[in-house]
This record gives sequence, structure tokens and C-alpha cells, in this order.
Amino acid sequence: MLYSHPGIPLIDHTRQVAESCRTLLSSRLNNFDLPDGLLADLGYLAGVCHDITKGIRYFQHYLLTTDHEIIGPKEHALLSALLAKQVIEQYLISFELTKTDRQLLPYLVFTAVKRHHGNLNDFKVELRLDTKADILSEQIEVFDDELLIQEILDQLMAVVEFQFDWQPFKAYIQNQEYVDEYGNFELDFFDLGDYDNLPGDAKNRYYYWHQLFYGTLLLSDKSDVILKGISRQESERPSLSALEAYRQRKGYNSPGSPLDTLKNQAYYETLTELDRVFSVDQHLYSITLPTGLGKTLTSLAAGLALQQKLGLEAGRLVITIPFTSIIDQNFAVFQDVFENPSSDVLLKHHHLAEPSYKTGDDTLDQDKSQFLIETWQSGIVVTTFVQLLESLFSSDKTKLLKLPNLANSVIILDEIQQIKYELWPLIRQAFMTLGERYNCYFILMSATQPLIFKPGEEIQELVPNYKDYFRSPHFNRTKLINRTRQEVSFNEFTDDVITYCEANSAKNVLVILNTKQSTLDCFKAVSGALAEDTTDVYYLTTLITPYERKQIIDRIKTYKGPRQQVIISTQLIEAGVDVSVHTVFRAMAPLDSIIQAAGRANRYNEKDAISEVYLYAIAEMRRASGMVYGGDLLVKTANVLKHTTEVDEHGYLDLIEAYFDEVKKQADVLVSPELTALQALDFKKVGEFQFVEERKTESLYVQLNEEAESLWNQYVLISEKKDLKPYERKREFALIKARFYEYVVNVAVPFNAQEIVFDGDKENFFYVSHREKPSTCYTYALDDFRNNTGYVPIIQPLTHHH
Repeated sequence: MLYSHPGIPLIDHTRQVAESCRTLLSSRLNNFDLPDGLLADLGYLAGVCHDITKGIRYFQHYLLTTDHEIIGPKEHALLSALLAKQVIEQYLISFELTKTDRQLLPYLVFTAVKRHHGNLNDFKVELRLDTKADILSEQIEVFDDELLIQEILDQLMAVVEFQFDWQPFKAYIQNQEYVDEYGNFELDFFDLGDYDNLPGDAKNRYYYWHQLFYGTLLLSDKSDVILKGISRQESERPSLSALEAYRQRKGYNSPGSPLDTLKNQAYYETLTELDRVFSVDQHLYSITLPTGLGKTLTSLAAGLALQQKLGLEAGRLVITIPFTSIIDQNFAVFQDVFENPSSDVLLKHHHLAEPSYKTGDDTLDQDKSQFLIETWQSGIVVTTFVQLLESLFSSDKTKLLKLPNLANSVIILDEIQQIKYELWPLIRQAFMTLGERYNCYFILMSATQPLIFKPGEEIQELVPNYKDYFRSPHFNRTKLINRTRQEVSFNEFTDDVITYCEANSAKNVLVILNTKQSTLDCFKAVSGALAEDTTDVYYLTTLITPYERKQIIDRIKTYKGPRQQVIISTQLIEAGVDVSVHTVFRAMAPLDSIIQAAGRANRYNEKDAISEVYLYAIAEMRRASGMVYGGDLLVKTANVLKHTTEVDEHGYLDLIEAYFDEVKKQADVLVSPELTALQALDFKKVGEFQFVEERKTESLYVQLNEEAESLWNQYVLISEKKDLKPYERKREFALIKARFYEYVVNVAVPFNAQEIVFDGDKENFFYVSHREKPSTCYTYALDDFRNNTGYVPIIQPLTHHH
């Protein structure tokens, strides 16, 4: 008997994985222009081959000895991959295929099997095998039971009516024929061959074919090992009727205010328009509405309705949002809609989400939970742009596991304008290919729709007369007052803010600046000038802990007066943080950011008068703002605003459309390095993609309160347990991770420095401000918002009181 895992016969595991690959690929409607059923059969055969080399004496000895003794090279993926490629090549002989498919597909199956335990390298690098020849020649001689291997192949391959003879394969490995064969293929096919002349679409097809195939093999293999013994039915499909019932419970259908009437109207118009314009071949839709018009529920309805029309068994509804803070907010609404469903109905996935997966009354153990969450095994998945995009452009097997569950899904992207224009060419190609090949459908949402796709041609708007909403009398909540024609100094700007606050003590004011340093300087000036007995001043940047940021935002949202509230913040407050003030001061920024900032004033049309949004060009910030946003976008914004001194909300749409016309011209001439790598099948280079560019940062843990102190102590205990393997340590930490990170600040390392300024050494990978002995670099006292400025890189000398 041969085994694949302790106590599991090799034939059982192999059969399980092969069947699972076949089921996954045949239950997803996909379109790769291949003969019917062929993709599923290739998946099945890859599953049969993927672990066959575990039949060698070296591996069996390692597996079955108590101390896992190693007596020779036991790795199994490469030899199994060479087998898979030969099998597929022979299997394809009886099918009608194009010349490039016949040549390339067997090699793509080869890399998928070769890397089922590792991460992908660039395709051409994967084909270079000369350094592995000696090990392979040694391994092929130590199959002690070749008859059993042949029997496994015969028995399993009979399912697809195919036969493969082990002995010629053995000779092929002994003679090392593959070294030249793979080398020549790289040379003839890529360097000298026809691949370069293929159109972009054909190259995209191979990339996405490979990623789906590879993801399917990984998911099947891992599921058989991790989910052994739990019965999994397909994920629950939530229905539109649940949402209708929720709206009934909430009384949304009998609106009480003009704004609620508009929300209701937008909701039903969107669903009616979807009925009218829907077509299976139309994969891209948009919802364009002003902020505060209930896009969250309207898009949920559109997504559920789209799923009903498509009737695709396997698809998920994937709702992606740029920021984790908004995810938690929206997820709570969805839980309410579906009345606290289990995880197979509704799931939250971001880097801090808690690893607990609930089915019925049970919560699965952590490994199973983590796996089901990371592979999106749920009817509705609420997640981040990062999780979605970094899975599409990845060489990392843990991210690619979810691709089979992305196929046939309806994917909503909320606040789509957060995708920077440098990525438009890549996103455009990806979404169009996913639509065509994986049968995915997209709904892009924003109050400021970027022109990633051509409206009316490629993408279909679901709010037919969206312009009317922007021009509705109820949406004249703000007016933009453009003071950028005359550049002012930073001091003049802060003086203007102070003068305004003093003259309008009944108004709450939000000031948004482009850098953390300017935000701090402005905060110090304003809080130093405004009277403490009448005004609260808050400082809001990522240099204070998420715990404090939440506290401040909740406080502002629920505060009813009489004290004036003044918030000095970076742009973190622009996206989806639903505070509503009287007046906004905004430093010059790209136009879509300015409009987002305006959405933080008079948000619910609840103020007595139209709110003012003052836009300033600040001399000292010109260079820094260019670095934050890119100088070109600021120039385009200045051009669009050049003839405007004052414009009310009804005029924003024309400005935004003019602005994105300009941005589109720039995006159209960009060459995307990721797209170039993807079309060259340079998997590893594609995997370097980052949605948010990482700067080198150091983490600071701040023990603000008892909970923070206790979590730190738990973390230290976990770190210092000597008997834990790294993954076990990670698993234990996962249970407190979300709460732990409420007290962590990530500080960027200055460009010319090696580390951050701090008055203590690192402890267990973090700089720590202790509760008993706080760091002088971090100021915090409960509710002392005027002095709570978070991390400041200044070490104050300790003063001695006599």
C-alpha cells in the first residue's frame, strides 16, 4: 500500500483531488474556446498526476517513520509535473485544437502541478530543468511498486477513457530527454516563435486559464487535507426577497422625508433599469449616485437581482470596498439585512478579520475557518480592493486558492474612483477578460465615476437619469469656493481657519490637509488659538491609533452640541466616514478628492444653510501634495477649475466629467508594466503587484488602556512559547489580532533614515509605549483631545520635579 498522508492511501487522496478539480471546473461556466468538457478533464488528469511521485521509497519512508527520517530526495512535485505534461500531451491528440493551444497547454499544466506546494516563478524560468536532472534520475529508479503505480493510473484514468503507460515515461526520465525538450520549447515558442505575435487578448487568455487551473488544483488538494471529515454543501445563496423584507421592516417604502423619497426612487429605478438593459453578454455595469443616497443597499439589490437573472449555481456576490473601516460598517448593515446569518451566507474577509467561520450553531476550528474564509466559501463575501486585486495579479498560492470561487461571481466595487489612474489599463483588461473568460459580472459604484470603461459601449449605467439626482433641489447641500487662484502661505491659511471658527462658533468645521506634518502643524495652531471652554479640537491622522480614531469619529457623529467641533485631519476622512459638518477647508487636491471632501459637509441636508467648502493652494505644500497625489492630477484639477470662483453642488458633475476626460487621455497612453508581465506569462513579476505601494514602516504598539496592556501581554506570551511552530503561533495570535491592531500605529521610516525616532528599543518586533511608562514620542490622555497628537518623532528630555 502507498500513502499520500499519514493513514491515507495514495489512490484515495489522488481520486479525491481529481474528482474535485473536475467538479469545480465543470460547475463553473467558463469560456476558453476549448472543446466542451475538456478543461474539466484536464483538471481531473492533473489531479491524478499531482502526487503520484509520493510513491517513491524516499517519500514513503519519510512519511511512515516516526521521526520522519530522510534517506534521499523526497520532493514529489517536479517529477509529478513532468508526468502530467506527458499525460496531457497524449490526451490532447484526439481533440481539435489550435496549434498554440496544443503546444502550450501541456506546459501550463506542468507549471500548475510543479508549484502546487510553492509559489510561481516566471514561466520561462520554470522550464529550465538541467540542474534537477540528477535528482529526477535517482528518483525514477526508486518506485518500489511500479505495478501499483500503473494500477492507480489505469483505475483513475478510466474515468476519462484514457490509458497511459508508465514504462515509456520511466525511460523518458532516465534518458533525460526533457532537459533539451523544455529548453527548446522556451526558445522555439517564446524567443523565436509565434507567441510574441499573438494579440493581447490571446495572451490574456493563457494567463487567466493558467491561474484558474492552478487555483483549482490548489483548492482541491488543500480542501481534501484541511476539510477532511466535514460535509460541505455549496454556499448558501442569499436572496433579494430577504432585502425586500428588511426594507419593509425599516419602513423604507413609505419614506418620511424628501431625501428618503429620492433614496427609494433611486433603489427602484436601478432595479427597473437592470431589467431593461441586462444581457448575458453585458458584463460591466455602473451605479452613479451622489453621496448619501443609499448606494450600499441599492448595489446589494442590483447584485442579488443580477445573480437571479444569471442563475449561475457557483457564483458568489463579492462586495469590495477600499477601506477596512467601511467594511465593518457595511458588514453590520448586511448582517441586519439577512438577520445574523451563518458564514456560508455572509462572510467578511480582510487582513484583520477574525478567523471564525460559523455554520448553523457550530463555529469550525481555526484552521478550517481560516481556510474557508480565505477561499471565499460563502454566498456574499465583503472584502477589500486589496484582497480582490492582489488575487488577480499574484504568484502566491494562498491568494490564488480563491480564484475558482471568483469565477461566475457578481463583483461590486464601491468607491471605484479610489483606483489610481495608473492602474486603469491593467484593471480594464482584467475585468474585461474576467467577464469573457470566467463569466464574472461587475458593478462599479461611485459619486464620481472614473472613465476606466467607455460609457454606453463597454459599461452600462444602471441609474438612467443619474444627472437628475445630482441636480435635484435636495442635493444642493454644499458649494465649492475656489480660493486657489492666489496661493497663500501656511500661516495665512491657518489664520483664515481660526478667524472663521471664531466668527462662526455655532458651526462645526473640518480641515483636510495632504500630509501628516501639515495636519499636525495646523492642529497645533488652531487648538492653541481657539477657546477651550467653547470648542473641541480633534487631530485625526494615521499617527494616532485606530482605537482613538474610532473614538473621535463616533464622538463627532453622535455629538449634539453646544460646543463647537473642529476636526483637523488628513484625507483619511474622505472615504465613507459618514461625519457631517457645517464647513470644510480643503488644501488643493485632485478633483475627485475635493468632491469626496465636500461630501463630509451637510451630508444629510440637515443644516439650515448650504455648507461652504473652501479650497486653498498653500505655497509650502505644493511639492508635498505633488508627491502624495502626482503633480499631473493637480494640474488637471487646476485647469478644470480655472474659470470657477464658486460652484454649487449641481455643478460638481460637469466638473468631474471634464476632469475624468482629461485623466482618461493620460491613462490611455500609459504602458502597464503588470500587463506586460502578465502577457509574457511572467507570473513572478506579476506577483510583485501591490495595490497600495508599501513604504518601509515600523510598528508602534501603544498601551492606551487596560485592554491594550492585556493584549500586549498575551502577544508576548504567544511569541515566547518555545514549543510552538511558526504557523501555530500565527494561529494563536489570529484570535486576538483584530483587537491587538486597534492599538498599533505604523510609522513610515523617513527616506534618509534607517529607523524611526523612538525612546526605547524594539520588543518582539514592536516599539512599545508602556502604560506604566509611556513613551515621550506618544501623547495620550483619556478624552484630552487637544493634547492627543499620537506619534511625534521628538524625544523630550524627562524633567525632574523636586
